[in-house]
Amino acid sequence: MSDETNISTLYHEFTDALTEVLAENAVGAARRGRLARARAVIKRHPAHSEHEYFVAVETAFLHWEAMQNAGRWERLSH
Repeated sequence: MSDETNISTLYHEFTDALTEVLAENAVGAARRGRLARARAVIKRHPAHSEHEYFVAVETAFLHWEAMQNAGRWERLSH
């Protein structure tokens, strides 16, 4: 990813990477590496905003929570 990449796209990539790490309770270097790279690109981007960064983190946790709730519903319905 370059600095010219749309910051919204970068926040989305970060959110997806964080959601994946949360959802799979990842300990593998590859998943954590993807997350670290996405975070570093966002922090270096000239349009970076701490507020938008925190929104991306919050969104990842909301996605993870929805995944957890969906999993519970599936287990309860069987």
